[in-house]
Amino acid sequence: MKRSTKYLKITVNIISFIAVILICVFVLPKVIVFFMPFVIAGIIALIANPVVRFLEKRMKIVRKAGTAFVIIIVIALIVFLGYLIIAKIIDEIVSLAAEAPELWRRTEETLRSVMGVYNVYLNKMPVSVQNWLNDATNNAGSSATAWLSDLGTPIAGITSDLAQNVPLVIIGIIMAILASYIFLAERDYVLNIVLKVVPEQIIRRWNIVYDTMKDAVGGYLKAQFKIMGIVYLVLLIGLIILRQDNALLVAFLIALLDFLPFFGTGTVMIPWAIIKIFQADYKLAAGLLITWGASQLVRQLIQPKLVGDSMGLDPLPTLLLLYIGFRIKGAIGLILAVPIGMIVINLYKAGVFSNFVYSIKILFNDIVRFRRFTDEELMAEGITSGNDGSAGSGRKDHPEDPGAQAGEDS
Repeated sequence: MKRSTKYLKITVNIISFIAVILICVFVLPKVIVFFMPFVIAGIIALIANPVVRFLEKRMKIVRKAGTAFVIIIVIALIVFLGYLIIAKIIDEIVSLAAEAPELWRRTEETLRSVMGVYNVYLNKMPVSVQNWLNDATNNAGSSATAWLSDLGTPIAGITSDLAQNVPLVIIGIIMAILASYIFLAERDYVLNIVLKVVPEQIIRRWNIVYDTMKDAVGGYLKAQFKIMGIVYLVLLIGLIILRQDNALLVAFLIALLDFLPFFGTGTVMIPWAIIKIFQADYKLAAGLLITWGASQLVRQLIQPKLVGDSMGLDPLPTLLLLYIGFRIKGAIGLILAVPIGMIVINLYKAGVFSNFVYSIKILFNDIVRFRRFTDEELMAEGITSGNDGSAGSGRKDHPEDPGAQAGEDS
């Protein structure tokens, strides 16, 4: 291979890899949002297709008629369940908002009593320790106030955007329904169009990505949602037994925290129990701790079976992915870090990045070989190579040098 051709291939491979990464990070999310009705239609078609196929083969129903029937049933169920869930959530939110002033008053009284005890012990400490603790407390309070103030801005913006985009949402729903019917009723026609338009190389790579997401990420997320659902039921039963108001909403919010790495149900349940201890409500505090312990026990019992060793990662890569995800996108990054990491790792194992990896290895070997000086080059500069390996490591006939041998083989 000519040197110019080799470096041209390396350049093309590296630029192609960087271009694909930039497209996936910056362009693809915007494209998905723009065509969201069709994306939702594709997901609905993927879920409903087995049912349509069953009606077509077993019950001899024409595909178009079966498609219409399935879509009507699915939409009716979604609307009915959505109505029930939204109505219940709104009722819980209204009830919680009505009780919020009283809850805040009790919490404030508890915090005052805790601060009284805290100040008693604080006054017994050295002045330097008192100043440090006071500064830390003030900084924490300022940070919390700033965070709550900043939180209101995006929430208000989201509410305003939703109000302005109601017509667009309605049109999107109609388009998603129509596209779902077309994707299901004319499935073969749509597939033929895709196969004719999209290059075979891209289809082959897409099949690898799809299989990876279905097996690794799909299984992982399915297992996590099952665990979250079971934890939610345990928390709901516990809160109902403890006769807590808004148990449906509170249990859901705590279970949602349990879905997030590094958080868990203890993020809410343990501080809640501590506050009740300071309020001298020892019965409720004990009940909250028992509920938390039961939820964690159930989680640890079912997690190995549901997740499985094949879906997980080793502890160190998992920790690294979670840290990177948190630094990039905060709490959302924590949720997406492990699935995205599993996609990348499985794609690497499938050889999707082979050309890029080979290009980097060849380029590295050539750089290492370029840095070495031969005996002739050293002699031309008036330098004599010694036997200590400091200069002689660059000789062409150095057989035991694996880096040089790799560079020559490449």
